[in-house]
Amino acid sequence: MNTTMVNTTLGKVENIEEILKGEFAVVAEWQQKGILAHIFVKEAGGGAVLVFNETDLGTVKQLISQLPLSKHFEKTEYTLLDKQF
Repeated sequence: MNTTMVNTTLGKVENIEEILKGEFAVVAEWQQKGILAHIFVKEAGGGAVLVFNETDLGTVKQLISQLPLSKHFEKTEYTLLDKQF
């Protein structure tokens, strides 16, 4: 099974509490639709690692751009993975 992992690094955000409500709503919708397999939030709010069931890089990049925090990402890395077990 192939998946795409997205590793984000978050910059400074002034009103993060407000933005997080929208962020969690988008992520919950993706999870409900089966688009997102996992999300791991980095310690101290430094970003997140998202594992998508989607393997098309263009689609994943478009999804990431829908996140309210995406404009605050200092770095975003995309990796295609092949799950072995």
